[in-house]
Amino acid sequence: MDTNPILYFLNTQASTSIAGFVIIVVSIIAIYFQRKTTKQKAALDFLDKLATEQHLIDSAKFLKECHIDPETSVELIATSKKQEHRSSQLKLNIILNYFESLSIGVRIGIYDKKTVCLSRNQQIIRTFEQAQPYIQYIRKDLSNDKIFENLEWLANKLKIGV
Repeated sequence: MDTNPILYFLNTQASTSIAGFVIIVVSIIAIYFQRKTTKQKAALDFLDKLATEQHLIDSAKFLKECHIDPETSVELIATSKKQEHRSSQLKLNIILNYFESLSIGVRIGIYDKKTVCLSRNQQIIRTFEQAQPYIQYIRKDLSNDKIFENLEWLANKLKIGV
């Protein structure tokens, strides 16, 4: 037995404490990276729908066509109660609701923002910009400034590169 009580303590108690501390630190780091990987996988799974689900593809094309076509009145589509415009509203709402859901997931931390940015940065920004007149008319018509606010938030974040 060591005659020096300090050396005895360091050889027994300190080594156990240090080992315990290292185990805790390694566990915290492993949990952090596992959560990050899970968020990235969830984001990629959600974003994959945009490339594979036909109704989302059609909706995105329809929004682009509405934006390009000078004959299309986005205000009329947004505020009309006629059945012919109702189908156009539904087409536009499909892609907007998809990106709104994605934006909410990013905002509350379900989806990884960096993964979303790397995968669909320009498409999110472009979708919001193309749909902005439509969104403004809906907000005005319904007197609700909160409609598609998360999509607007994400588009603005991606524009400034955050």
